[in-house]
Amino acid sequence: MYAVILAAGRGTRMGELSENMSKTMVPIAGKPKLAYTIDQLPEEVTDVVIVIGYLSNTIREYFGDIYKDKNIYYVEQAKLNGTDGALRVCEEVLQGQEKFLVLNGDDLYIKKDLERMLRYSWAVLAYYSYDAKKFGIIAVDENDNFEEIWEKSDKHSEGLIQCGAFMVGKEYFDSKPIAISDTEYGLPHTLLNLYEKHPMRVVHTDFWQPVGTPEQLKQAEKNIKEFL
Repeated sequence: MYAVILAAGRGTRMGELSENMSKTMVPIAGKPKLAYTIDQLPEEVTDVVIVIGYLSNTIREYFGDIYKDKNIYYVEQAKLNGTDGALRVCEEVLQGQEKFLVLNGDDLYIKKDLERMLRYSWAVLAYYSYDAKKFGIIAVDENDNFEEIWEKSDKHSEGLIQCGAFMVGKEYFDSKPIAISDTEYGLPHTLLNLYEKHPMRVVHTDFWQPVGTPEQLKQAEKNIKEFL
């Protein structure tokens, strides 16, 4: 099975920490953030596609072509046009795969959660937060399927946050990208548009650690030993 990790962004919110390296290579307790992500992948994942962009040499030099018995492939996202655009540049390398795991390189996940996601052809990882305004809050239907999303909504102070981890079927590449701004297309928004044909099961987690700012990095350093 293949996993795709989205790691092309500049990481401006990290400030000086990402000036000389990809934001996904910023160390947490002495180890690159991206290494934690790959180390938590289920055993069923044998091939990893890393979508690269800014200072991609720092990623290539660390992981090479094989990392801990997993084959590593690199696909460049030359135009940073959102998470949908990041996945679509991987279409060729994913040919022949019925489904694949897609992860945000900015976030930390637990292996057991990713293993549960493998049970489905379409799934999204979600975390319940009491301070959810700055994240994408999702709604579910009566079957616990992903039904709606509100981006950074002031109307909802708490709720389920989509964690940037998805199981995606090959039919995704036949779908129309959904724009979330004048320059970006969103992966979760495009998945939501496939709801009628391909319901996406919500997999709930008790742990989710975004690492997109220096403050979140400090929190990750506190949590890393307890959860990972």
